[in-house]
Amino acid sequence: MAKLTQFDPPANQNDFCGEEEKEKALRTRWSNNINRYTEQTLKNDPWSSVNQPPLSQYFNPLKTDIPEGTKGVPIKWTAFPNRILMAYPNVGERTQWQYADEGPPPEDNYGPSGPRGWQDEYCEWSVTRNAQGKITKIMFTCENREYWYTLWDVDPNVVLGLYQKLVSPEVKIEDLYLRNQQGNLVIDPATGRPAYNDRNAWNSTTTAGAVHLISNPNSLSAEVFLAGQATVLRRDVAGNPITDKNQLINCSRYGTPNRNSDPTIGASVNGLVRGTGAPGSGLRISLANPVGLYIQEPSFNTYELPFDAPEYAKPSDYWKVIRGRKRDSGEEMDYILHAVYEVPEELGFTVSDITINGFNIEYGAQIAQTFQIALAGLGLPQVNQDGLLCAGEPKLLPRPYVLRELEMLSVAFRSSLNMRIEPGTTVENVVLYAFDSDSQSTIEFTGSPGITFETTDFQDLGSNQQVFILTITAAPDAPLGNRSILMKNPDPDNPANYYGGPAVFGLLEVVAPGTLNRNQDAAVSEVAETTPTAIAMPDKLLLAPIELSNRSNVR
Repeated sequence: MAKLTQFDPPANQNDFCGEEEKEKALRTRWSNNINRYTEQTLKNDPWSSVNQPPLSQYFNPLKTDIPEGTKGVPIKWTAFPNRILMAYPNVGERTQWQYADEGPPPEDNYGPSGPRGWQDEYCEWSVTRNAQGKITKIMFTCENREYWYTLWDVDPNVVLGLYQKLVSPEVKIEDLYLRNQQGNLVIDPATGRPAYNDRNAWNSTTTAGAVHLISNPNSLSAEVFLAGQATVLRRDVAGNPITDKNQLINCSRYGTPNRNSDPTIGASVNGLVRGTGAPGSGLRISLANPVGLYIQEPSFNTYELPFDAPEYAKPSDYWKVIRGRKRDSGEEMDYILHAVYEVPEELGFTVSDITINGFNIEYGAQIAQTFQIALAGLGLPQVNQDGLLCAGEPKLLPRPYVLRELEMLSVAFRSSLNMRIEPGTTVENVVLYAFDSDSQSTIEFTGSPGITFETTDFQDLGSNQQVFILTITAAPDAPLGNRSILMKNPDPDNPANYYGGPAVFGLLEVVAPGTLNRNQDAAVSEVAETTPTAIAMPDKLLLAPIELSNRSNVR
């Protein structure tokens, strides 16, 4: 028996072949990310719900002995966005395909909002057409955005090279930079470089490219949290176990009903934990390494090629895995991250000349209906637990949510990356974004000593959301590693007492000297020759409440 030594990148992808130092940096940062998502998941969500205890049936593979030969259990669901079928049952199949490719009518205010928001099954795609409107190529991705933000932090040029390979050689590094509302570059104070915009022009439509997931709910940190919360067994008031996938999702308050993904993941994980009901039949669960979402090979049984296709050609010939890999012998799932369906131009026919179930392929959605997305749960024996009643509304506890430099706040919400600081340094204008707190709330950094701070501003944004502006100092001898944040509110019935907790793990990380590039101008100067870099810093911070993902582990 042995513990996992490190979480690997999705599909064990190596984007730094021959650059061992950068590969090591990426792997270390990525493993720390997955560990942080896991440790935060283990706390569950006691800040805003009752009957949300710490998770005893979910485990961290870095801290748990795993018997040799333990294999993951695939959990799969259809890539097509099921909520389109639920929201528009009577518009006809062709219109449903169109909505999945292009989005429902804007006047319907269909959510989730944002670019490709409606493609919310952890799979997104982009369609290329010729002058006649026929499809020549469909690009599918299930790569999580957190990985690409991490990759950017290590080396933006590698990200650029991948965009040029996947989408177009015309992509320029400036196309990937994040800009503020004034059009100026957003510079990451920790690296001295422009920040990454995951919803750039080459990755924000269903026609110009789909490099990685951008729909708000399609985040890896949300997937980890969903899997964790699903390990809690639930019962109704009569004591009967809740097993229906949509009832379970509402009862436990994770994800959104009527998707293919959320209810399937939740019910599958819950079923593994519940077992048959016999003693010892249930499992403790984690996500199998490498943690990620994976496209599965389409079922080509209903595809037919046109008469002018090569004599021995098969529909599967035009499915190409670009990143990740197909399953090896003995494996139960594919580990595909990025794939295309494309007919070479010289063959004289197009994707649209191929049929599925007798219908010509007019939309990428038709292909999305023929394959699944998968993750793998890792199960260990456990003693069955008793079911809990559904989650409910308690006295709300103050919850720290995001800690990041002011300039990088929007990046923090999108990337799920934490703030980092080196020993012996001070960082000003740090935003602590919190819920259900007030100006009298206490803030404490826990886990290891060496972190001090000063609160310089406070704003109540409404909708139970608040921001504290901090100046944070790491002592020269501050131990390296993660710091959690614990917040408490004064009790209105007894102001001498405070209530709150637990602490949120890993919102701040103390890293080795030389890791970051704070207060150095070299990287910014290189960009400043061709691109404006000024950042407008307001005299007083003015922010608006954020729109939380339906899969977020906040309410």
